[in-house]
Amino acid sequence: MHIVYVGYPGFPVGHAQVERQKLLARGLVACGCEVTVLSRYGVLSQSKGANINPSGLYEEVRYCFTSGIAYRPDSFLLRNYYKLKGLVNEARLLWKLRSEKKLDAVIITTNSFYNVLFYSLLAYVCQAQSILDNVEYWGQRQGSGLLQRIDHYLYDNHAFRFTTKVICISNYLLDIVLKQAPQKPVLKVPVIVDLAKFYTNGNLREPYFLFCGSASYFDTIRLIIEAYELLGNTTYKLYIVSSGPKHLLDRVKQRIAQSTYQGSIQLFSELKYDDLILLYTSSKALLIPLMNSEQDKARFPHKIGEYCASSKTIITTKVGEIKYYFKDKYNALIAEKATPKCFAEKMNFIINNPELGEVLGERSFAVAKQHFDHLKLGRKVYKFISQQEEVKTPIPYQVQTIYY
Repeated sequence: MHIVYVGYPGFPVGHAQVERQKLLARGLVACGCEVTVLSRYGVLSQSKGANINPSGLYEEVRYCFTSGIAYRPDSFLLRNYYKLKGLVNEARLLWKLRSEKKLDAVIITTNSFYNVLFYSLLAYVCQAQSILDNVEYWGQRQGSGLLQRIDHYLYDNHAFRFTTKVICISNYLLDIVLKQAPQKPVLKVPVIVDLAKFYTNGNLREPYFLFCGSASYFDTIRLIIEAYELLGNTTYKLYIVSSGPKHLLDRVKQRIAQSTYQGSIQLFSELKYDDLILLYTSSKALLIPLMNSEQDKARFPHKIGEYCASSKTIITTKVGEIKYYFKDKYNALIAEKATPKCFAEKMNFIINNPELGEVLGERSFAVAKQHFDHLKLGRKVYKFISQQEEVKTPIPYQVQTIYY
């Protein structure tokens, strides 16, 4: 089966959406599929993208920048020229693959409604299935312009209507599809991780909590720092791994500098993946508060899959997908609310019960092995694409009785 993955720029370097794209593609390759990831244009600066070829093979997956370059030009005119060139070449390439009978399905991952229309139309013309991989719900998200809010509304409520099938990352998104388009073939594919990359033992001796996330999640980072300050315990350090534009990172640095415990808080940025895994696997607990918002109810952070694969205790909140995979004090620590006080209570539990933290970590790994493994999910998606019958909601994951 020949599959093309489209809609999100920047492969093979990127954050959660690119990682999901990469791992799902690798899972399909393991099933014997030929998978090509198309990026319409590059998003890295030329200095960072210079070592990436416009096309090639990356971790078993073929990729191609249809603009012809893998980086983002500094010139405004050149940027728009390559965007237009990438758009035209993308359509031409899909038609070429169709003519050579090498196009069975187009998987679409995008945050824009107009892209869904574009790719679903291309897939229809090329007589191929179109599958929307939906990982986001925009709702009434603040800070967007009028046109972007309209696009977000259309994406949330209508994008799934234009594709042949739909993949959803969460039950929240899956329920929207089933309620509004009950005949649409739909499949839940949660967070996805390559377990083989995490079979390592961390060797950093200093005990610490760790949070990893974009500097744009400043409210989350502030909550974690405030929770840490409530501990009044500098034996355990706080590590924050974050990246983003300079002004956002500066805001994080400023909040750390304001803390009474600034000497016990360390910020990391632009880490190599192997170094990040070392920090994961050496930690005492991995932090990921989820807020009681539509966005957090609908999304399923990629970091949760990596956290579980690290065999370390996850401290999170009772929001969204958490209830389908985790139980408090059985395979995670789950705060009732995303408040510094509630989060500090769970962090204190680890400090006071380090031996139970090891047990929780082993059980979180079992969740990743059973539910988030990219090879298992690749087979699941392969069957979904290759079969014609409708696929309904999976049975929610049930955990065993709480022991503690």
